Amino acid sequence: MTSGPVMLGDIPVGDGHPTVFMAEIGTFFNNDIELATAYLHKAVEAGAPVFKTEILHDADVCLPSTGLMHTFNHAAGSTTEDYRALIERKIVPLAKYEQLFDTCRSLGVPFVASVYDLAGIDFLVEQRAAALKVARTSIDNIPLIRHAARSGLPVIIDTGFCTMEEIGRAAGLVKSELAPLILNHHPGRNPCPPEHHHLRFMQTLKEAFQVPVGLACHYRGDEILYVAVGMGCNLIEKGVDLDPDRIEQDLISAAPFAELATIVAKVKNCWRAIGSTPMPIPASRDISARMCLVSACAIAKGTRLDLRTVRFSWPPLGISVAHWDLVDGRVAAHDIPAGRPLMWSDVDFAG
Repeated sequence: MTSGPVMLGDIPVGDGHPTVFMAEIGTFFNNDIELATAYLHKAVEAGAPVFKTEILHDADVCLPSTGLMHTFNHAAGSTTEDYRALIERKIVPLAKYEQLFDTCRSLGVPFVASVYDLAGIDFLVEQRAAALKVARTSIDNIPLIRHAARSGLPVIIDTGFCTMEEIGRAAGLVKSELAPLILNHHPGRNPCPPEHHHLRFMQTLKEAFQVPVGLACHYRGDEILYVAVGMGCNLIEKGVDLDPDRIEQDLISAAPFAELATIVAKVKNCWRAIGSTPMPIPASRDISARMCLVSACAIAKGTRLDLRTVRFSWPPLGISVAHWDLVDGRVAAHDIPAGRPLMWSDVDFAG
């Protein structure tokens, strides 16, 4: 059980509150902020309550000419790209991001963004973001996490392929600044096969750190989302795109916008279905389909009442089957015709 909800704008994330779906467009739009804005509108129209992207405004978050390569999977196979070149084609000036977030504010949708430098954090504070996201590759970035924790905004940290020691150090840093924290379970692969999800780890995170837990979903499909809701996931982060089959980084596990409204509705319904324990019983429940004791044949006075002479039938007239142990082994107080519900007066309790 979490210690309390974390607020993303006016939306609570935590136990006792509906699982929140966060529509993630990452950097699927590359540097086309008009496309990102179109994605935002589609996410809102589909009913996604929270919107997410990434702040990539400075290519120097990756050094040039180091030979660092990045291989990503897509529907047609895999592509290897120079990492600096990949970053450069995704760079968007902060002024362009501001246009996107202006639209978020006009639509009344809270927005979250992944950050990779201090300037990105400061910018999101100015833009009144709902939260900051720290990627799993930054789990050891002490200055970034500390600056995020001191920003006054909630912090979401991905935990994919990270040790409990690394997670604990990052979480402790955020908590030491009294910042609201959500820990995202990130299976680490994209796409991630079912057997590599280890969704039980979400409960481990929740119990160990007493914070809401999310799932950074990188499954190519949607069924994992509904399992996660049933296992207590508080926040679902799932990529969305017009065409998840096109060749682009991280896109292979995105959900198509054409299916997003259905997915959001299913997440809501799954959370509703969890309900409470014990299950509430209505005061006016219908018990008309329960059974009563009925003579299986014509029973003569003094005949033993047992499962050879008594059967069960609907509706519950006369003696209920619930009282069988009081009747079993007794004798008939008088002759009883076949097929009649037994009454208490039919049973000889003195003999």
